[in-house]
Amino acid sequence: MFEKRPKLFKNRDVLTPLFVPDTLQDRKDEVEVISQYLGYILDGATPPDLLIVGPTGSGKTVTTRYVLNELEKHTDSMIKYVTAEGTAYQVATTIADTPRRGFGFMDVIDKIREKVEDKKAIFVLDEVDKVLAKDGDRLLYHLSREPNICIVALSNKLTVMDMIDDPRVLSSFKPRKINFPPYNAPQLVEILEYRAEKAFNPGVLKEGVIQLCAALAAQRNGDARYALDLLSFATDIAIRNKQNKVTEDDVRYAQDEVEVEFIRRSITELRENQKLLLYAVLTSKEKTPTKIYNIYNSLARQYGINSLTQRRLSQLLRELELYGLVEIEVVGRGRGKGVKWLVTPSSTIDDDVMLEAIRRSL
Repeated sequence: MFEKRPKLFKNRDVLTPLFVPDTLQDRKDEVEVISQYLGYILDGATPPDLLIVGPTGSGKTVTTRYVLNELEKHTDSMIKYVTAEGTAYQVATTIADTPRRGFGFMDVIDKIREKVEDKKAIFVLDEVDKVLAKDGDRLLYHLSREPNICIVALSNKLTVMDMIDDPRVLSSFKPRKINFPPYNAPQLVEILEYRAEKAFNPGVLKEGVIQLCAALAAQRNGDARYALDLLSFATDIAIRNKQNKVTEDDVRYAQDEVEVEFIRRSITELRENQKLLLYAVLTSKEKTPTKIYNIYNSLARQYGINSLTQRRLSQLLRELELYGLVEIEVVGRGRGKGVKWLVTPSSTIDDDVMLEAIRRSL
């Protein structure tokens, strides 16, 4: 059964987001800036805190991991990379390598201090917005006040600093901000060509496959992960059909599967209040902001989430619009009667797919 399948892949793992290449394509400027700041640790100094922001699939994680891998060859300083999911306590225990039971929050902070001692340390908090959506302020409060600790925070959200409510944290955590722009189609072609050489056996991809994946991903805000998913899914389809080559048709068939997975992943990465607000938009019969806000606040009480002001909910709606999940239309009421907003789910995404993703992740 296994001997008969086409052997198109040489190393499928090369197409996953966790793969860190030996060399980076089209992120040389960002590598230089990050390595300059973090390189101060080689001089015995604590690097400045960094905030790395950019849309999904813009190379933030792989670039940061690439620089850290190189840095670890030159220093024995403590470098810790964590995905900041969960509460401040859970993230702190991951940094400290302590059990999640039997210790209080400040006990874990003391453990971190003990590990660092008089050395220098770099703590990378990937997807920092996830812990900030809960109680991340208190984690940043303590870490940012330690003279030997550098915090490198990564986020898809350009306005992530607005999630910090504690003025004491804003006073001590003043990171240097590094923006990652979306990739364009030629850059995506370069990334895919490098990965394809390591991922596939020779002659597997027909001409035009990489260019099509890059073009479709460029339309998706330059998301390199989307491009890699397309290439991987297209190859799965070719293998399923017992083909010896991957074609453009395979890429187009893969697009539907990747689209659904892309939406699910995008919604999973939303904060809880954003998920509830999107759910309110999807289930509201009246599409006015007032009605949607009322549904949101009712849901928030059920889920034990704080109610929000109309101003904050308006900001969240704008964020959902930016992510392409809702559409906001301003409609005139008539001469001298002002305007009204209408908020509707995205016309390009199936409502049932969004609802299913929200229900799974709440």
